[in-house]
Amino acid sequence: MMRRTTTGGWGRVVGLLAVMGWALWCAPEAEAAASVEAPEQTLRRFALIVGSSEGGDGRERLRYAGSDALAMSRVLEELGGVAVADRVLLLEADRAALTKALERMKVLVESAASPSVRRELVLYYSGHSDGEGLLPRGERLPYEELRKGLAGIPADVRIAILDSCGSGALTRYKGGVRRPAFLTDASSQVRGHAYLASSSADEVAQESDSIGASFFTHFLVTGLRGAADTSADGRVTLHEAYQFAFHETLARTERSQGGPQHAAYDIQLAGSGDLVMTDLRGSTVRLAVAEDVQGRLFVRDWGNQLVAELQKPGGRRLALGLEAGRYHFVLERPAQRFEAELSVSPQGGAELRAEHFVPVSLTRTAARGGEAAQAPEVHEPVVDAPTVAVNLSLVPPLATSSLWGGNGLNHVALGGLAVRSLQLRGLG
Repeated sequence: MMRRTTTGGWGRVVGLLAVMGWALWCAPEAEAAASVEAPEQTLRRFALIVGSSEGGDGRERLRYAGSDALAMSRVLEELGGVAVADRVLLLEADRAALTKALERMKVLVESAASPSVRRELVLYYSGHSDGEGLLPRGERLPYEELRKGLAGIPADVRIAILDSCGSGALTRYKGGVRRPAFLTDASSQVRGHAYLASSSADEVAQESDSIGASFFTHFLVTGLRGAADTSADGRVTLHEAYQFAFHETLARTERSQGGPQHAAYDIQLAGSGDLVMTDLRGSTVRLAVAEDVQGRLFVRDWGNQLVAELQKPGGRRLALGLEAGRYHFVLERPAQRFEAELSVSPQGGAELRAEHFVPVSLTRTAARGGEAAQAPEVHEPVVDAPTVAVNLSLVPPLATSSLWGGNGLNHVALGGLAVRSLQLRGLG
């Protein structure tokens, strides 16, 4: 008969416990090593903003290139994560100044090199251009040279936004063509470039006195302030901003003198996820537009500058990142117009609801070449006073009308120093 022993069993238990203890002791070190190998990256975004109204001989001076550049600069600083020290603003610069600014951006981006920093560059240009290049103050900067200059800046992502005539030629340079409003989103891991143009290669980029800006920049800035946030997550991605600007620009220019304007793009990005352009979640100055507000919404600041324009659908809540201050709102529907005023607080913002609006009368107009609109009847007020055909006066009340109580309806009123009539229907 054999004797059962437990020596082997106990040995296996002790060995298992030793392995478990070693694993627990090494786990924190392994986790720390993993965190060192893959540190969390922080975003640092740089911006070169250019506005140039002069395009050289034979080209009309642009009215809003400078204000468009300032509007883009403000939205990137307020909501786009661009610090003032990381932004270069050029107004009325020539080719030499623009080239020098690209070199300066290269130095700035190189100085921020770090495994824990993700670097992005945004170039915005509002001004003249043609099918061959930009025309700051009439001096051509070829698109090929612009591309090389951008490629030489060591940023993880380079975004170029050109609001100028024929700027779609930049997107065609390496096969980019005019396309529908769609592009692939990028992410915090993406690498490459995104070039957005306000018009195709054979179109003009239009600006408007009614909005005080170019159409494309106006709607792009509106979208970046939150109007393009279709996912309602408080962030506006490159995809959302482009779609909003594309559709709104096309809709507003389809019947314009310059003809329909199609935005274009050339995207060569590798990655997954969303490239966030603006983030409203950390902003304390936000205007919430309630679900019951529906129609075409125009937002003007207290200086009467149009800062946002959008089609607000009913049943959807919307947030806009605005500067603190008082605003005037116009809501348009077919044959209806409403107005409201509201202050946006520096802390907490404000909410715009349907109850804030009051209806206003629409101005009746007639289309040129069409049937004349029927003018509304004008009824003169009924006056309970005697009619005195001729009123002769030295100074009131020394007048013939005084014989009938001092007031009267006169057809002729003549005075030496002055004459006074309750109502005059004739010569005075």
